[in-house]
Amino acid sequence: MKVLFDLILLAVGFLSFLPVVYLVKTPKDMKYNCLKYLMYTTFTWSILIFIERLSENTSIIYYAHMLGYPLKFLLASFLLCTVYNYIEKVFPKKIYLILGFIFIIEFALAITNNQFNFFLALKIENVESYKSLYLADNGSLFIFHLIASYLLVLIAVVYLVVFLSKNKQVRHYQLVTRTLVYSSFVVLLFNLLQLVTTNITVDLTYISLVIVTYALYQVIYHKDMIFNLKTSGRGEILSNMREMYIITDRTRNVVEMSGLLNEKYNIDIESFIGKNVELLFNELKTKFVISKAYDIETQNDLNKDHYHIREKKFTLKGINDYGFMILLYDETQVFKLLRELNQLSNYDNMTGLHNRNYIENYLQSLKKEDNYSVVSLDLNGLKANNDYLGHERGDYLLKELANNIKAVMVDYKNKEMARIGGDEFIVVLIDEDEKTLNKIKDDIIKLCDSDSIIDKISVSIGTAVKVTNEDSVYVLIKKADENMYKMKEKTSKQYSQEIVKYVTNKDDYIR
Repeated sequence: MKVLFDLILLAVGFLSFLPVVYLVKTPKDMKYNCLKYLMYTTFTWSILIFIERLSENTSIIYYAHMLGYPLKFLLASFLLCTVYNYIEKVFPKKIYLILGFIFIIEFALAITNNQFNFFLALKIENVESYKSLYLADNGSLFIFHLIASYLLVLIAVVYLVVFLSKNKQVRHYQLVTRTLVYSSFVVLLFNLLQLVTTNITVDLTYISLVIVTYALYQVIYHKDMIFNLKTSGRGEILSNMREMYIITDRTRNVVEMSGLLNEKYNIDIESFIGKNVELLFNELKTKFVISKAYDIETQNDLNKDHYHIREKKFTLKGINDYGFMILLYDETQVFKLLRELNQLSNYDNMTGLHNRNYIENYLQSLKKEDNYSVVSLDLNGLKANNDYLGHERGDYLLKELANNIKAVMVDYKNKEMARIGGDEFIVVLIDEDEKTLNKIKDDIIKLCDSDSIIDKISVSIGTAVKVTNEDSVYVLIKKADENMYKMKEKTSKQYSQEIVKYVTNKDDYIR
């Protein structure tokens, strides 16, 4: 049995040394400093245990053993602090001060144990070897030391269990849960052995706590995605980025997201951790517009912020796993500028209809197989109105004609409307027959007509319908223009004369 425990002790000592080698290389401003201090404390305790077993000086053996008591309490304190860091809670300063004060007391009791026997009922002169320390009776305050140490470990475990139960869907946290269960079983097993075995010369509490701390080191430092992001320095970069971010595991479950999502859009971050990222996207779409391409024509939510998303697969050193980084770029101003440019290049500012540039591009996109038809419109008497009633009157007529065209065409789906010149308009339709075009013509004329010359909008209209595949849309436009000009010959001159007569009688024309 002695050989077995010596081998276990040697292996445990090696376990306490390994993390120190790797943690020395971590950044000094590492967020999880408590993990580093936890490993350093564990390794220091290992050194003291090996000193007490290898030294021949009874004083060194005695004090090396006694310093293990405050170190045990310090280890439990750093274990609690590590868990606080891991679940991203701020370790309260009051607890820091209380634990520091208790540690100082334990240290004082340990180095004065030769006088007062508070921890161990044994004096230096009675020590023959390290075995004497393990076979001696416990002191009067030993039980309080033990309760304080294990209470801290229990609180740490409870905090971690509660946190993991809320995030059990996250792949990395599942690993932490399993490790916690296994290591807790080991602690119970070794402490039961300590209770039932009276002549054992190995501190089984030390062995069990080293195993627990090493297990935590493994799952946090080597296996946890978020910890690696933060301790590698990437976490600081992410938290200070202008762009918002979402990190998922390989199953596309959310493991972390930018705090800006909560600050700017009141997103409850915790409620989405461990859930599929699509659920988060559904929520985000109620807050702002998400797109993968700059498609201005399909963006209807003009009052919402616009975000362009990019996604990339990533891996981290030390993790045999991968995840996805999703970045959300705030392109609200870009979309606003693009909409303005789109408006300028494709729309007529006065009427709100498409302009010549847009309709020419549209006409080029039409195929020979398309069953298109054309309505050509021209506002009569624009010059007479501008000359006798002012340009504001001319602008008013152009806008009213455009509004009437929109009103009539509102129920027709496959159409494009545009102002192509000073007083010229065009409507291109798909899959409409001559009867429909005549109805459109009559409806526009009826809407524009009025008994009052000042309220009347005089318009000439021509139509053309595709008959064969040989008829291009440009041929139809020419035919519609010819029909429109035939009507204009009859209506335009008469309307202009009526305007001149009206302003002459009123005697209020401009020139």
